[in-house]
Amino acid sequence: MRTIYLIEGLPGSGKTTLSRRLSAYLDTKNIQHKLFNEGDLHPVDLAWTAIFNESDYKKLLSKFDSIKADILNHSKNVDDTYYVAYTKVGVNEDTKDFYTYCKAYEIYITDDLDHFFEAHLNLWHKFLKAYSNDQSSYIFECIFLQNHINELILKHDLNQEEMINYFQKFSDMFKDFEVKLFYINQIDVLSSIQKITDERRTDNKALYKDWIDLVIEYFEQTKYGKKKGYIGFEGAIKYFMDRKVLELEIIKHLKMDTYVINLDNDYDKVFNEMIKHI
Repeated sequence: MRTIYLIEGLPGSGKTTLSRRLSAYLDTKNIQHKLFNEGDLHPVDLAWTAIFNESDYKKLLSKFDSIKADILNHSKNVDDTYYVAYTKVGVNEDTKDFYTYCKAYEIYITDDLDHFFEAHLNLWHKFLKAYSNDQSSYIFECIFLQNHINELILKHDLNQEEMINYFQKFSDMFKDFEVKLFYINQIDVLSSIQKITDERRTDNKALYKDWIDLVIEYFEQTKYGKKKGYIGFEGAIKYFMDRKVLELEIIKHLKMDTYVINLDNDYDKVFNEMIKHI
């Protein structure tokens, strides 16, 4: 049976690696499928995606003419709207402001939660309509819970009940489809974040900062982050611990098959547990 697989968890839970392992496993079973990771030119997610009208898109190509070919390679046009998976575009010293320029065109800059929700809901409706005639399974990592809940907590300060209602609206869409959500539950959040921090060190700070520095900057600039004391590395750990508690509660209320798999540094064990439910 074709299935939509959603792989979720905190940073460092191995979502990308596990989604790729799941893809390889489905290959061995000759199951037709498509894999999308976070930041890809995505059918249902807008994280790390800049959105332009035709005029602004032409300005982008003109301004960054030296990397135009790569921009085009990571763009798509849907109904006269241009979507650019901008973090996939390679930059150099001359174009190092490309990421900052594109970030200003993300939907994540909006303060309008209804607009944010509806934009993603529309993507899902379009995808599910096409999926009805598609024979492929799909693997999506990091796009159902993580990117949304960051916004709901840090920008909009929703309470737990409001967040549950938000995600239930999404899960309502899946009532006619086979959907399985795997949540990788890190037992030791501190060690996991330290591990991913070391893995995501930039090789050129002149072009872009370390992942953890960007995370801390974002937490510290939000009103909610200041209120909750999400300051520095210790504040980041506190945030991720708080977020995990919320995510585990939200999962209980989703109208889909959900599997919480504990992670204690044994990713093989996690993967073997996942494939029991395929």
